[in-house]
Amino acid sequence: MDQSIAYLYSLQKFGMKFGLRNIRALLSAAGDPQKKFPSIHIAGTNGKGSTSSMTAAILTAAGYSVGLYTSPHLVSFRERIRINGTMIPQKELVRLVRLLKPEIDARQATFFEAATAVAFRYFAEQQVDIAVIETGLGGRLDSTNIITPLVSVITTIAKDHQEQLGDTLTAIAEEKGGIIKRHVPVVAGWIGGAPLRTLNDIAQLRHAPFHSAKNFNIPRGTVLDLYGEFQERNARTAVAAVTLISHSMPVGDAAIRNGLANTTRLSGIRGRFELRKGKPDILIDVAHNPEGMLTLSDELMRLKRKKIVIVFGVMKDKDYHSMLNALIPVRPLVIAAQPQGERALPVQDVVVECRRIGLTVTASKDVPDAVRIGRTRAGKTGLLVIAGSNFLAGEVLPLLENKS
Repeated sequence: MDQSIAYLYSLQKFGMKFGLRNIRALLSAAGDPQKKFPSIHIAGTNGKGSTSSMTAAILTAAGYSVGLYTSPHLVSFRERIRINGTMIPQKELVRLVRLLKPEIDARQATFFEAATAVAFRYFAEQQVDIAVIETGLGGRLDSTNIITPLVSVITTIAKDHQEQLGDTLTAIAEEKGGIIKRHVPVVAGWIGGAPLRTLNDIAQLRHAPFHSAKNFNIPRGTVLDLYGEFQERNARTAVAAVTLISHSMPVGDAAIRNGLANTTRLSGIRGRFELRKGKPDILIDVAHNPEGMLTLSDELMRLKRKKIVIVFGVMKDKDYHSMLNALIPVRPLVIAAQPQGERALPVQDVVVECRRIGLTVTASKDVPDAVRIGRTRAGKTGLLVIAGSNFLAGEVLPLLENKS
């Protein structure tokens, strides 16, 4: 399998190609697998991973065979492609990469285009009842936008990936709103103001029924598996999505309760305010932009822990100034870490920014060193938080699991 994964990663040399011509040709050569299963399409700045996983978990709990395509992964590439929470088997991944390689090479497909083609072909071959598809970046020109779903979902609109999506919330909403299809219902999550008006205008132009997740309720007695007050908003968005397709795929309250109570087991999601009990307790969260960090900060304040230590690592292209500012109310000790890879922000840059805004900070040699320092400084009764990047979470999870 290592050779197949290495081959997929080698496609990163082609960078990102925005547009659907390449993926359309690649999928056509693969037999147009995306036309062989119904789908739900989910975009958004934050919350789309949780909402996708909750939606898939509810449908799985209802007895359907459910594909789930998400990105990025944390530890294994296979996390991106799941059916009923189970990752694509190694032998299937190897087989599909070999099968599609000639067409991938012929079109100089990007990493994400190739991964999308593998996922769609796998779901078609396995004859899933439905697939929940999360966009990779944006929406309008994202490779996943080749599908015509039963319902389109846009969770939130905030500033992230401005170089690709635009500098204003309205511009970002236009890009996310690109997944809205003619006559296909749309769910807007927790979105307001100009972005909401932009999405509504796009929906009207395409005669797509427009719904707000705020108008849908979670069944009484539901206990959410994913922790955090913000997850209730994601859960209501997921409930809206499954409700709007109930004419073709009925889902009852019992399945909604079961799916939301067992999202981790039924979907395989990791790193969303994930708390590991111990001495100290360790919390892993993939917040990686200012809005995500504000949400994390709010949740940490609600925990009312006396001592909070945060291992913080971030990518260079993120607004790490605003991300660190969001942590000021928590008054944590920050352990500056540098995840692997060229995109990672150097430790010293984190240290300088923390000192500038008055956060107490300690440097580390690498991620394992940061975790060791964090454990020591948090002590037995503190809380050690891992946040700032999917890449950071992906490095830390194996460290914790090897020690547990």
